[in-house]
Amino acid sequence: MSLISQISAVTVMNIKGLPQRLGSSLVTVVGVATTVAVMVSLLAIGAGLVKTSNKNVGLDRVIVMPSGAQSEYSGSMSREAAALIGQAPGVKRAADGRPLASPSAVVVVEVTKKDGGTANIGLRGFGPMGRQVDPNIRLVTGRMYRPAVHELIAGKSARAQFKNLEVGDRIALRGTEWTVVGGFDAGGGMEDNLLVGDADTVMAAFERNGYQSVSVKLENPAAFARFKDALTSDPRLDVEAKRFKTYLNDQLKQLTIVLNFVGYVVGGVMGVGAVISAVNTMYASVSARTREIATLRAIGFGGLAVVISVMVESLVLAVPGALLGAGLAWLVFNGHAVNTLGLSFPLAVTAPLVMAGVVLSLVIGVVGGIAPALRAAGLPVASALRAT
Repeated sequence: MSLISQISAVTVMNIKGLPQRLGSSLVTVVGVATTVAVMVSLLAIGAGLVKTSNKNVGLDRVIVMPSGAQSEYSGSMSREAAALIGQAPGVKRAADGRPLASPSAVVVVEVTKKDGGTANIGLRGFGPMGRQVDPNIRLVTGRMYRPAVHELIAGKSARAQFKNLEVGDRIALRGTEWTVVGGFDAGGGMEDNLLVGDADTVMAAFERNGYQSVSVKLENPAAFARFKDALTSDPRLDVEAKRFKTYLNDQLKQLTIVLNFVGYVVGGVMGVGAVISAVNTMYASVSARTREIATLRAIGFGGLAVVISVMVESLVLAVPGALLGAGLAWLVFNGHAVNTLGLSFPLAVTAPLVMAGVVLSLVIGVVGGIAPALRAAGLPVASALRAT
């Protein structure tokens, strides 16, 4: 009999015997499912944050900041520089000929949560072309803010999470009272966590001498290189241009690394427990079939066939556990909104995370099955046949 036929025969025999070992088999399946569910759920935090940040952000949207600024919350840019950026080649123009370039004044303010705590969120001051550069901000209640007046509009997620952000409310931000005159919906993007007002009014209220960035909409995504080269070659400017999507991913990189590290570490620790469970299950399986295995060896089945069949049995228990765990994580957590660091965003159980769970289950199955498999293949035939 060929090796493949031997492996097939022994594997079928092992799998048919699983119902006889239902209790111990379920322990392994549940252990793997729990491990995968926890790991995937934790990783879904970082995946949801990245997915939300990239939502509704086209490649034709660019952010320009002072050179060396790590984020748009640092650095300063003069009005003259902002005007030059708007005149650069590649910038799309509105129907009236004005460039779609919006200088921004961005500050961090403290607000009160509805549960009584406090958190920091962003207050972004838009230039006159701000809503055309970022058309995702759609007013759904109230009216737009007026220039030169301490008025603002609040994003959907910000209104849901914090106090005093409904239309007509007044809120003190660093000692200055602002009136909430409208609410907007950014379609689930990161802007939903913002407060938005007039750029020059924000600069005056928070004693800023310059803008923090300029948001630009290009004629098309391919115009980025021409636009960037024009800025870097202009001696009057000392700025750096990035696609807005790239900028957001760079800003979230450190946070997502930490979140993913926690997810993999917790999953790894729980995986050790799942491996121990798998080892115990497979040792019990081998012990229960000692005479069967010895009989197969005595009639000519090779040790390699026995090893592979036991490994397959271990994987047969691990993979369903992974799919069950990933399925539970998706049912319970996918789309579930979390509030952290002043942001509100939905968790995202993505296909890559499910694949990561399956890979973890395969590792658990291989590691948990290798020692019992080798023991099964190494059983002395004569003594095993005498076992009761």
